[in-house]
Amino acid sequence: MYSDLHLENISDLVIYILIKLSKIISTVINPLVVAPITFGLLIYHDQTHIPRHLLFFISILFTTILPFFTIIYYKKLGKLSAYDAPLRQERIELLVIAAIYNAIGFILLDHLGASQLIKGLMFCYAINTAIVWGITIYWKISIHMVGIGGPIIALWFSGFDHPIIMGVIIILVGIARIILRAHTPAQVITGTIFAMVLAYVELTLLFL
Repeated sequence: MYSDLHLENISDLVIYILIKLSKIISTVINPLVVAPITFGLLIYHDQTHIPRHLLFFISILFTTILPFFTIIYYKKLGKLSAYDAPLRQERIELLVIAAIYNAIGFILLDHLGASQLIKGLMFCYAINTAIVWGITIYWKISIHMVGIGGPIIALWFSGFDHPIIMGVIIILVGIARIILRAHTPAQVITGTIFAMVLAYVELTLLFL
């Protein structure tokens, strides 16, 4: 009996640690964090003489800063049960607003003469977010995985081709979302494939 209790305590401890680690991974590697890192790498890796600081500011403004404060505003209004909008219905309005932000960002980047890859990634954000909105009306696809898949393709095209690191990130975040019961394996896998395939098609056909 003592042995059974001991094993049960160990099992509870393991589960507790896994959940804590999953929360950390989900917080650190989320779309609002991935976007500025990706745009920063693309913009400052670009050798053109375009005002890079301005491009970076516009990129983070429309992919991170405005969405972040919109989430806080919606939470204050009581429209969100938590800041990560865990319920599918809570995400619908936010996705529409995010798609609009991204579209404005694309227009500004295009106007300023950003490189094809930089403005192409913002285009992917706008279009793919709009498509995710349509899917989310009926099914809770993983926004975390969508927010990772597209940037990975853009970084790969830019020369940041590190398949092992990229693969580990995808696997870690995917497992974390499943452990937290935020998504099913199908929602995680679909989000990853959806984002990577669409970003590849959009960038190669329209921008590269």
